[in-house]
Amino acid sequence: MFCVRTLCACVRSSTRAFTQKTAHAPTAAFCVIGDEILSGKTQDTNTRTLASQCFSLGINLQKIDIVPDSRASISASLTQLSHEHSVVFTSGGIGPTHDDITYDAVAHAFGDELAYHSATLDRMQRIMGDKVRARPDPNGTSAERACARMALFPRSAHVTFVDSGLWVPVVRVRNVHVLPGIPRLFARMAAAYLPALAEQLGVSAFVRAEVVTHVSESVLAPVLERVQIEYAPWNIKLGSYPQWTSPPHNIVSVVGQSPEHVHACRDKLARLLADIT
Repeated sequence: MFCVRTLCACVRSSTRAFTQKTAHAPTAAFCVIGDEILSGKTQDTNTRTLASQCFSLGINLQKIDIVPDSRASISASLTQLSHEHSVVFTSGGIGPTHDDITYDAVAHAFGDELAYHSATLDRMQRIMGDKVRARPDPNGTSAERACARMALFPRSAHVTFVDSGLWVPVVRVRNVHVLPGIPRLFARMAAAYLPALAEQLGVSAFVRAEVVTHVSESVLAPVLERVQIEYAPWNIKLGSYPQWTSPPHNIVSVVGQSPEHVHACRDKLARLLADIT
């Protein structure tokens, strides 16, 4: 017994032909920053948010680093990820406290220095208004200076305000894009920022199709290996995911950026599995 289904067939228009995988296809990485993540105090939800949004847009997220609130650790991670991937995203470490050191670490990674960003300071003043006790002032009280630290960016940064209701921007240095760690802000800003980035990268949305079967994974394995080799030139990826329900079954996932080849691969798997069952 088996069934087939297509989970994501919403493909943005693209003039790029779907042939074999190019050697320079853009990839992305994510650096999650925070002692609270590594200690288990806080559950990281930003990874799933970013992965889902990247998948829907066709941004190929390939690596995730989780690092502590340490300038050396953050800088080392960003230096490596920036070298290996087309784009790098970060979350966390951009608040007003002593352990919020992401901007400093980014500057350190790229040999830059920090400077107050006047447009962000102005935006903070306007949006915060009288709703907070300490408004940003680099020359004010200790609390006001701490607030102003959130507008202390690497001097070479490109700053993008993605939401009219928020003062916090996405800060980019080279190919590193800095986002906040608060999950609701992260999700809101990523949703506003990523579509334009995907357009710049020239990528097309991923498509996922599935075949549901009661054939065991041991029997599935040689079939999947053979089909994976056949469709590898079009960067199609197969995966098997056991479901321990009653009765138990397996979901075979077919993922790629060419709807034609994803659906052809799915249909071939369905025929092969029908012969087994």
